[in-house]
Amino acid sequence: MKITNLQTKDRMTKKMAALLIVIGMLYSFNSPTKILQSSKPTIRTVVIDAGHGGMFHGTRGLISKEEDVTLDIALKLGEAIKNEFPDIKVVYTRTVAGSVNNATTLKEDLHTRAQIANQAKGDLFISIHCDATPQPAGGYYAKRVIGHKKKMEYVGRGKKRRKKMVTVPIYESYWVKNMRIGASVLIWKAGKIDDKINAINQSSEEAGGEFEDSTGTTGQEFDLGSPEAKIRAQLYEQKYFKKSALFGQLIIDEFAKAGRTTLGVYQRDKGIQVLQATGMPSVLVETGYLTNKEEEEYLNSDKGQNEVVSNIVDALKLYKQQQEGTRPAAAATPSVDTTKQQQ
Repeated sequence: MKITNLQTKDRMTKKMAALLIVIGMLYSFNSPTKILQSSKPTIRTVVIDAGHGGMFHGTRGLISKEEDVTLDIALKLGEAIKNEFPDIKVVYTRTVAGSVNNATTLKEDLHTRAQIANQAKGDLFISIHCDATPQPAGGYYAKRVIGHKKKMEYVGRGKKRRKKMVTVPIYESYWVKNMRIGASVLIWKAGKIDDKINAINQSSEEAGGEFEDSTGTTGQEFDLGSPEAKIRAQLYEQKYFKKSALFGQLIIDEFAKAGRTTLGVYQRDKGIQVLQATGMPSVLVETGYLTNKEEEEYLNSDKGQNEVVSNIVDALKLYKQQQEGTRPAAAATPSVDTTKQQQ
């Protein structure tokens, strides 16, 4: 009987300790002084992902492929971050043409990108992409009715077949320029969190059984299948979502300041695997439309690429200041777009 009582007390003690840890985490996440008390930089590692590559080349413009443009911008962005923030480590998912680690399937390619980010214990994941419309790059020919004319046609079948005068449209072909332009930022869908929670738990597991947040507080990792671990992951998922939305909005603001057309920060009902599978704040930057002749030329030029990089670095600077408490935080509420195609 005494042994049973001791075992019961031991179980109750463990449950109480777990509950106190979760309560402490809740308080920590909502404490207004948390960031100000941090003695460590909140952003130590940034993972830069050049979208597409190899057989997964992405969209095509008139003069370029998405995989090449994203690689150019990603490499320039990495160098700019190193120069601006010497203490930040930059990790690339790819630095050469082709798929990541010579992946032969899209699933493998996307999984490897997320794996690289998680193993690097990234504090921020930035995926560089280019956008496209369903219509051909540059423009296309369309038809319109400019009038009507009378035409004799046969109607009916067999013995009932006869001639009949009918009115038919007169068509004219004309050139339609592909006018769609604009930069946007995508973040994962907050309601589709299973992959993100798994990534957060996996990221902390690979960190050696411990999880560290921006306060520098380190505690023994829970059993990943326990309710406490799931609650912890959900809390971090919410935190990462807010940070992703904030950073995305800051990028959009910098693009707008530079005079670019901007389309906002978007969620998408259909999941973005490369964002959902990374256990950190994550954004996908659609730098512009390769299907628009002028915007494609801009994104292929040194001037355009340098401006895009400068805008993202300026946004990172503001984001870093806000996370470290040296600049007032601003709310960011993304809109929802269900028209984007899966990356």
